[in-house]
Amino acid sequence: MTIEHFIWTAHAERRRKQRLLDRVEVERAIRAGHAVPAINRGQADWRAHGLTGDGRRFVVVYDHPHRHNPQTARIVSLWDL
Repeated sequence: MTIEHFIWTAHAERRRKQRLLDRVEVERAIRAGHAVPAINRGQADWRAHGLTGDGRRFVVVYDHPHRHNPQTARIVSLWDL
């Protein structure tokens, strides 16, 4: 089942704006990376890597499923690599 909905924490939204990342690119990285998920050892369950349109690499950490809904992921944080 694919992830259809995303819940952004206030922290993740602040980090996204600070790093000038596009929501669509972050959500796309989660969808692509969740096919072979990487366990995150911090505050969130999973980790995915992405690439922006201008070639910058980033990491996003997220919880899935969110509130037992397999179609929803909760984005916890993100940063540049």
